[in-house]
Amino acid sequence: MIRKKILITNDDGFQAQGIRELAMAFTELGDVTILAPDGPRSGASGSITSLVPLSLKNLKDELPGVEVYTSSGTPVDCVKLALNTIFADEKPDLLISGINHGRNDGICVLYSGTIGAALEGAVEGIPTLAVSYMSFKGGVDFSYSIKYALQAAKFILNNPLPPFTILSLNIPIGEPKGLKICQQTNGRFIKEYVVVESPSGHKHYWMSGYQVSNVPHQKGDMEYLNEGYATLVPIQTDLTNYRYLDQLRDSYPAD
Repeated sequence: MIRKKILITNDDGFQAQGIRELAMAFTELGDVTILAPDGPRSGASGSITSLVPLSLKNLKDELPGVEVYTSSGTPVDCVKLALNTIFADEKPDLLISGINHGRNDGICVLYSGTIGAALEGAVEGIPTLAVSYMSFKGGVDFSYSIKYALQAAKFILNNPLPPFTILSLNIPIGEPKGLKICQQTNGRFIKEYVVVESPSGHKHYWMSGYQVSNVPHQKGDMEYLNEGYATLVPIQTDLTNYRYLDQLRDSYPAD
């Protein structure tokens, strides 16, 4: 079997447990290259760096059998850099973003650097998988995440995805009850900030909160993940609301 060229990135930084264990596991499928941020970039979404130059460093002997690079940029920057430097002559066969420390279900896909990097892969026509684990803690068991990620990656390599589409895999804590292929929950965050007061009396706002569904009668990835299932959702770069497009054309005032 011809070994695949695999690019792995994340939004937690190259030192995160999730990306390192994932990279080591994926050496069974091909030649693995990491290009990840030099520190945490959670919540970076699809942001790019345009006002300052980026660093790109090759870390020799960082992980056995894995080429490791790091950059001062965002997750999307890392994908762009990889495709313009390391993979300038030939694109990777597969892009994996993760394993993220923390879930990326529901509305989180709009904020997530993990998903942002994955969607950049879709823009470039690279088969792409995003992988997220429900816990934010370190020192956790990623064995089920890796098992399901390998399964999804093999599927992608053998079954081409539609253009500009990625698969987003979320893994619950503990052994999953199974896998649900489902839609993204239409959700929103509530109670988003905790107010704290400094000794000088100034108020500060610490991000907190949790996600709820906007359509409670309709199950999606958030609900299944909370029930203990792994979830797999196809996500696309095209955000057009096609069901409303013709209505808008008909009702919008003519020039």
